[in-house]
Amino acid sequence: MQQTLEDFYKVVRAAGVKISPVDSIETSRSVQLVGFRDRQILKNAFQVSLAKSETEQDVVAECFEQFFKFDAFGMGQVPIEQMGHEQRQSESANTDDPIPMEGYDGDLPLAKMLLDRDKASLATEMKKAAREVGLSDIWFFTQKSLYSQQIMQKMGLRDLQNEIARAGDGDCPGGVALANALREAKDYLAEEVRDFVEQQLSMYGKNTARNLREEHLSAAKLSNIEQRDFHIMHDLVRKMARRLSTQYSKKKKRENRGQLDFRKTLRSNAAYDGLLFETHWKTKFIDKPRLLVMCDVSGSVQAYARFLLLFVYSLNDVLNRIDSYVFTGNLIPVNDIFERYPVEQAIDVIMDNYGMGGSDYGTTLLDLEDQCMDDIDNKTTVLILGDARNNFLEPRSEVMQLLYQRAKRVIWLNPEP
Repeated sequence: MQQTLEDFYKVVRAAGVKISPVDSIETSRSVQLVGFRDRQILKNAFQVSLAKSETEQDVVAECFEQFFKFDAFGMGQVPIEQMGHEQRQSESANTDDPIPMEGYDGDLPLAKMLLDRDKASLATEMKKAAREVGLSDIWFFTQKSLYSQQIMQKMGLRDLQNEIARAGDGDCPGGVALANALREAKDYLAEEVRDFVEQQLSMYGKNTARNLREEHLSAAKLSNIEQRDFHIMHDLVRKMARRLSTQYSKKKKRENRGQLDFRKTLRSNAAYDGLLFETHWKTKFIDKPRLLVMCDVSGSVQAYARFLLLFVYSLNDVLNRIDSYVFTGNLIPVNDIFERYPVEQAIDVIMDNYGMGGSDYGTTLLDLEDQCMDDIDNKTTVLILGDARNNFLEPRSEVMQLLYQRAKRVIWLNPEP
């Protein structure tokens, strides 16, 4: 049972839904509570436990229907109450008539199942073999033949081939006919195994190509990334921005283990005649900090500007307290543009109106001092995206020094190596 659930979690993860260890534990408990008799209730339990949005609910529902459907050998949909268990051969009637073959006196189970068209037993053996060879680890379409052969071998292909050769020797009556029947049955088995492997690939390898592309793009130079990958980069940058936003998403309570809270300690231990069985330490609440982002859109960062702006846009998408600016010389606020337009259109508007030209960091820092310095305090993080090329102009390093003194943290991300 647990292995079946783990395989299902793997399918859901392959579809793009994140499942933490806590999620899997809670889902397993939910499954134990609702049971397996009502298919719809079980699907709802998976959706409630695993999905974190309406979109993910649809994904989980689709994975459920695909995972708990078994069409191999014409078996149709697997009853939920049998998931994770061997299907009983006696309870599953064979819909096809067995091959009328007299004279088979062998003791090979696979040959008997094929000649009798015992679909329940064949399906059970195939699933067992698939689990033994690790079919749930399939990722690429190039692995289909490998896994198909491995499953066939686990089911007894070599012994079946030997049986075909023995029957075809002509030493027993009807041997040639038996060999032909077994060959046809072997081809039938191979086709069913291939179909089953393709079905599993469609579940476990659903987003493999995109995941590989994302892995490549995450390590590539920004100047080497093509425009056609912009949407994938948008998703990658959003994930990065979301990770950065976790520290700003809520107030944090930090315990100071060095300072005992006497009032709370005495109050909680009044029932113990003053004996300090429960200690309480003073806590400090940390408010959400403010983030100020400055992005260089000058000609020297032309190859990177769109992706730098994409990063800023994604930060605006996941953070609430953020002030965004672009600059070549003067500092221009762009929060309203990000709110008004979708990502690609917003970037085009900014680049058309404020991009290119030579960068003047001295003028930018003076504008920062005039417009924002009074609002920058020890709760403000300043993020600067740019190559720091000042074209031999006055750098105004004193403003930068003042910025470091006032802000909680100043982070400069340079896109150049």
